[in-house]
Amino acid sequence: MGKNTKKYIITGLMTAFVFALTFVFHIPVPYTSGYIHLGDSMIYLSVIILGPFFGAFASGIGSMLADLLAGYAHYAVPTLIIKSVMAIIMGLLLSGRTKKAAVASVLSSLAVWIAFSAGSIIYLKNQIAIIGKENLVNSLSGTDADLETIQQTSRIIDNFPVYLTAGLAVLIITLSVLSYFISKRGGNDIFNMKAIFGMSGAGMCMVIGYFIVESFMYSPIAALMSVPMNMIQFFAGVTAAGIFMPAIKKARLYADRQ
Repeated sequence: MGKNTKKYIITGLMTAFVFALTFVFHIPVPYTSGYIHLGDSMIYLSVIILGPFFGAFASGIGSMLADLLAGYAHYAVPTLIIKSVMAIIMGLLLSGRTKKAAVASVLSSLAVWIAFSAGSIIYLKNQIAIIGKENLVNSLSGTDADLETIQQTSRIIDNFPVYLTAGLAVLIITLSVLSYFISKRGGNDIFNMKAIFGMSGAGMCMVIGYFIVESFMYSPIAALMSVPMNMIQFFAGVTAAGIFMPAIKKARLYADRQ
């Protein structure tokens, strides 16, 4: 089998994997009519296996098809763009040749996340001060919302700064723990530190990308309410990628990355 033929076959296979884990395992998210899923795990693995450009094709097309067939067609085009950009960003981070470049990429990702979190918290507090918490809760919950939905929305607003801070803490702890185990094994595996850093950068791109898109589709406040769920999707994707990696290695699904 020719090298290019193998790469096209693996690209098609990874596109199918991205579609399957996005379409089959998805949970609806309130406020923005979206959903979270495990498809990001296959996006991360497609970049590790195929590189940024073929990985971007598998990520964008597989995710877009899942949106179309799962009844979320309004997200199809934004998803195609965001997931493709995720793959390219991860691929660029993976291409870093030195430790200095890897450390710089991690620090940049953390800086972006801290700035985003701080800006989100300030914006939410300003909106509460302007329109009042009760009006904000009612606008997010909807006019026909039951008491449980209203209370849930109120709790999310109250705990929003905690969610973002906890997300940063979990990210740092996850990076530290994975760094320890990978360094202990020698770091020669394709699921190495650069892959972890790349997934972190791609995950932040996903969270911030959907926030921007949903701010235009709905409102910045509604988009903020989906951030905690997108963070869960990010961490679940990284964890699932680690779980699936041994099977990918055993199947020898590798191609020359470009």
